Amino acid sequence: MGQQPAYTEPHFDGLFPQNFHTPNIDFEKGVGETIIDANGNTYIDVASGNQNVTIGHGREEIAEAAYEQLSSLEYIPMQQTTESVRSFGETITGFMPDGFERAWLVSGGSLAVESTIAMVRQYHTERGNERKHKFITRRGSYHGTTLGALSATGFEMYTTHMDPLLQDFPKAPRGNQYRCTLCGGGGGSECGRRCADMFEQLVLEHGPENVAAFMAEPVGGSQSQGERPHPEYFERVREICDEYDILFVVDEILTGIGRTGTNFAIEQYDITPDIIVTGKGVTAGYAPAGVVMPHNRVVEVFREIPHGFAHGYTNCFHPGTAAIAKAVLEFTRQNELVENAATVGSYLGERLTSLYDYDAVGDVRGVGLLHGVEFVADRETKEPLDVDFELQQALVEAGLDNGVLLSTEGGHLDGKNGDLLVIAPPLTIEETQVDDMVDRIYTAVGDALARVGVA
Repeated sequence: MGQQPAYTEPHFDGLFPQNFHTPNIDFEKGVGETIIDANGNTYIDVASGNQNVTIGHGREEIAEAAYEQLSSLEYIPMQQTTESVRSFGETITGFMPDGFERAWLVSGGSLAVESTIAMVRQYHTERGNERKHKFITRRGSYHGTTLGALSATGFEMYTTHMDPLLQDFPKAPRGNQYRCTLCGGGGGSECGRRCADMFEQLVLEHGPENVAAFMAEPVGGSQSQGERPHPEYFERVREICDEYDILFVVDEILTGIGRTGTNFAIEQYDITPDIIVTGKGVTAGYAPAGVVMPHNRVVEVFREIPHGFAHGYTNCFHPGTAAIAKAVLEFTRQNELVENAATVGSYLGERLTSLYDYDAVGDVRGVGLLHGVEFVADRETKEPLDVDFELQQALVEAGLDNGVLLSTEGGHLDGKNGDLLVIAPPLTIEETQVDDMVDRIYTAVGDALARVGVA
């Protein structure tokens, strides 16, 4: 297709770019599942921005909701309230599982994780368990880049430079059925329980009296794109948490509000967590937001505290964010996007199996509209490709040539090796659009592999 993207220099006219050496594309407009650059080229947004533009681009009703609120009252401290904040609370409870009735609204996913850390810590100290302070998370996980969230993150590429500043949060195996070292990649219920038992070993090693919470992504995003442990993994995790008075936290910042075909991915397992953290799907990219949702049993502890939750940020319960979130949630519900993610997501998963035509594709995985493609040098050994990050750049460039905006991740194996392709389109996508999108992805993958000399 040979489109010429609207590249710009990375200086951003005075802004500090993430990378000073990589040119950026100047985008001007988004329409539904597509985004248009300054040269007029249209691209299918395969990764929904940063997997957050769940309702698609350019929804006028969301802009109108933001304008109406910001033009009447742009800000109040979180100790006060306004109609948009109250209305957001009422709306989001309609998405919560049974036993969840309260939401703590902040201005980003990392801050939601920070709030969760604070909530868990105070929950335990108010109950007389002052020694409980450690979070156990999983290797290869991603929970954010503020210092507390980064301490919880188990991806070396992000943590390497920051190690001296981070808390010592132990990391358990992540239950990756494709690469599990305990079962040789065979998966199954034994794999799930054995991986969960490794979590219990960490609890005992660090002392149950010191462990406050276990936090995990029900379906992996970012560096573990599309990964899911066997259902018995989380069943066993719940048993362990109950035995040692550990709060079970699920990080659904990426998966929440329908991405996997249910309101929350954890609902696909027969267990109930203690806290759900979400974010991206709450405002769909129209405003930054993160939400902490404690189960009623956690809320009850704070209800009895005269001084309340000893935590907060300037932009907690921001009126504009609340108005946007309410509008996004209503759009999601009225257009049955959660249901669409389940049905169209199943079709997408079937279509993506065509990528196995390429020998370098080792695993195609996912659920709903959250999928990942992992590349390997050898399917039998699952050895990663020895191309550094060249394949990821080639995928992005080949995608642009073929009218798809692709997103990649790398280094998920050891901080350096590993190549992933992220496939997570807006929840508004239809089956006919899936056909076009997958055809373009298929061609782009072939072009990219050829560019780096991989058959």
